[in-house]
Amino acid sequence: MLALLKNRTKRALQSLLLIGSVMLIAATSGDAMRFNAAQEVAAPYSYDLITWHLENSLSKWTHRVSRYLPWNGLTEAERQSMVVEYFDLTPRLGELKDRVANVSSDPGNDLGLTLSGLESELETVRARREQLRPDVEEALESAISAIAQEQRLSALGELVFPPVDIRLTEPPKVLITSPRDRIQRTHDVLIDPRVQVEDREIMESQLLESDDLSALVVDIGGVATYPASLYSGGNIEGTLRIAAHEWLHHYLFFKPLGQNMYESSEMQVLNETLADLAGREIGDLAFRLPSIAVTLNDSNVPVANFGGTQEDETAELEKFDFRIEMRETRAQVDELLSKVKIEDAESFMEMRRLMFVANGFDIRKLNQAYFAFNGTYADSAASSSPIADQLKRYRDSTSDVGAFVKKVAAFSSYQEFLNGLNELD
Repeated sequence: MLALLKNRTKRALQSLLLIGSVMLIAATSGDAMRFNAAQEVAAPYSYDLITWHLENSLSKWTHRVSRYLPWNGLTEAERQSMVVEYFDLTPRLGELKDRVANVSSDPGNDLGLTLSGLESELETVRARREQLRPDVEEALESAISAIAQEQRLSALGELVFPPVDIRLTEPPKVLITSPRDRIQRTHDVLIDPRVQVEDREIMESQLLESDDLSALVVDIGGVATYPASLYSGGNIEGTLRIAAHEWLHHYLFFKPLGQNMYESSEMQVLNETLADLAGREIGDLAFRLPSIAVTLNDSNVPVANFGGTQEDETAELEKFDFRIEMRETRAQVDELLSKVKIEDAESFMEMRRLMFVANGFDIRKLNQAYFAFNGTYADSAASSSPIADQLKRYRDSTSDVGAFVKKVAAFSSYQEFLNGLNELD
């Protein structure tokens, strides 16, 4: 009982710290919150970030306070059971959505179940997951917090700062732009997650025609709003990785690395790739905690990708290596653009896109914006940056992931980072 009371008190103090950090963090995002000229085109589809913050922060506070009441608390076993049930229901939800779509388009596909019966079950599963979600979010937050403490990333004794705070939902999409004559991530705008493919195409075409910009609306696995907005359809291991990735952006906001994120393209890549590599490691450590390491029926659920594209996570087909082919594509595109052969580069990208599609990788559009976005994550097959390998050298020089994060977080410029790298030799 004392242990339970202590945990609740700790969570209450963390919640108080949340007030002091939420307004600061809400003004930025580690993944996609650089507002820009592309907003004019995206305005009809833009994401209402302020309303999202207000609604979700309030609902999480309400639930958290209710769980502090002695008669409404949960035991560790009860919370663990909720986590299991939530992630067991995820593949069932996807299966039911597919069946409803199939029966709606072709009633002959109905294998003994009426459309109304399928829709009723779908609604039941959705409602149950929604009921479980607040407690599952707190379980995942607690797991990431425990690893942050273990790795000495907490700023105030046992209290993790900023507090880990997530929301399992459908994250916004992001409109990315790049100049056509080079690969450079220039404009990011958050887009309503319900936007249709046709509307994506309209935005992309308008920016091409009016501003001569390569544009792409991409799906993402998470965004560092506060609370962090995470894709709710992944498995528990992938969700923990994304939760850690987005929390690291919150953490870096108070460090030199995060405060100088947009000083150069290298610093943006450095921030994203550090959050990517360290987020995977922290998420995997959290997955092995006794409170989380349970048998889950998630074999049919893909691990969501931090950058929002799932090509790297798709099972490679026999005799086709996605990473090798995509790296070769990026190298050839870079060479053509360096010679100002823009049309040739674009024709080549479309030819390669068709090859990827033929081999099972459903890439809707392969253009400069695609490489600009995915290239921000230096460990991605679409990146030509050396930063992933450089970060791995730093990781090899440190005793644990916490020391790795703290060491890199102290750099305020890419040149400082390189100087530190030279000192490792």
